[in-house]
This record gives sequence, structure tokens and C-alpha cells, in this order.
Amino acid sequence: MRGLPVRYLPWMARDVARGPGVGMLVVGAMSAYLASGMTIVSDGRIAGPGTEVLLTVTDFAATVFVLLATAGMVSADFAGGWYRALFARPLSAPAYYFQRWLVGGLAVLIATAAVALTAAARVGAEVPIAALVGGTALGYLLLGGLVFLLSTFTRYDWLVAVVLFAAHGALGVARSFGFGLGAVARTLYAVLPPFHLVGLDQPLPSGAHLLHAAGYGIALVLGALLVLRRRPLARGARE
Repeated sequence: MRGLPVRYLPWMARDVARGPGVGMLVVGAMSAYLASGMTIVSDGRIAGPGTEVLLTVTDFAATVFVLLATAGMVSADFAGGWYRALFARPLSAPAYYFQRWLVGGLAVLIATAAVALTAAARVGAEVPIAALVGGTALGYLLLGGLVFLLSTFTRYDWLVAVVLFAAHGALGVARSFGFGLGAVARTLYAVLPPFHLVGLDQPLPSGAHLLHAAGYGIALVLGALLVLRRRPLARGARE
């Protein structure tokens, strides 16, 4: 990569807004309405949702936003043959798709913050902005990086990512309840992305846990870029 194709930014932003952005708007509106309308019971009294409840709903919405922003990011262009037009002129495929991934991440940050702040304003709760932004960015790095890498191999990128995400969660629940895991299950839990370390409904990881989560996410993105670098494209696709 010799540099990001900045001249493509307006078109990328437009495509994200018209594609994943529409889904984010619908999911975000529903999530904000759900969070602001929830009630909790404390000491026999019904009260509005606390910050923890708001962040739990927002965390779910953020996960959906990540999938919307990255699903088919590379695979759709290959399946539809769009790469022939995109790379008809000399253009770095890794740089192009990395910039597209960054644009998707920005959209996820904006949508997630909008959901949390809108719901919080309606019920008078407080949202930790720094933790919200940091947690969303780290979650996008992991899950968004996974979909990015899978998208260089299969058009079912988001579906495979959901299966792996769910499998990791199920294994984590089994471990927390003390169920014995076999060697294969323990190995699978260890090699899957550490989704248990990220989430808006929990504190930001620090120290070794932060290095693990961030390092894993960076490795996923670098892996996707390496595949794009090595994968045959149309003639003249790369610089």
C-alpha cells in the first residue's frame, strides 16, 4: 500500500450511508426506543433503566452495526464482478478496502453514540463517553476485523462471523458455569477472537487483556490486507 485513495472517500461515505447506513438507522431507532422504554425493578419499585441497561442494549445494537458495516465488504465486489471496474486503473486493493473498512468503523461509532446518547437523554441517565467510544472501537476492531478477513474468502463472511461469535459465547458460558471442556473445545476457545474482553456493558480492558484484544484485532486486519495483496485480481489492479 502506497497510501489511502482519499479521492474515493466521498463515494465510499455515500455508499455506506445508502447501504449499511439505512439498516443502522432502523436498528438504531428501535434500540433507542427499546432502551428508553425499559423499566427495572429495584426494592419492589419500578424505575427507569440505569446506565448498565442502556449500555447492554447499545452493545447489542453496536454488534449489529458492525455486521451491517462490514458484511460483503470485499466478497460482494468479487461475486458481482465489481472489482473489474474498481481496479481497472492502477489502485492498491489493500489500501482501497482498508479505507472502506475505516469508513465503516466511523459509521459504527456515530450510530452507536447516537443510540446511547438519545436513549440516555430520554431517561436522564449518564453515558461514559470515553468508555463508549473506546469499547465500540475495540469491538469493531475484533468483530469488524474478523468479517473483513472472512470477506476475502467467502461471501458468507458475516454469517460465519456470527457462528464463531456465538460459539465463543457458548464456550464462555460453559466455562463460567464450571462445565468441563474437552481439549478441542478449550483449544477452540483459546484461538477464537477474545470477544469476552470487549463489550459496552463491561469496563474497558487494560494491561494484558487490552493488548490481547487489540493485538488480535490488528492481526485480523493485517491478515485481510495480506490476502488482498496476494489474491489475483483483474489486470492492473495493483500498483
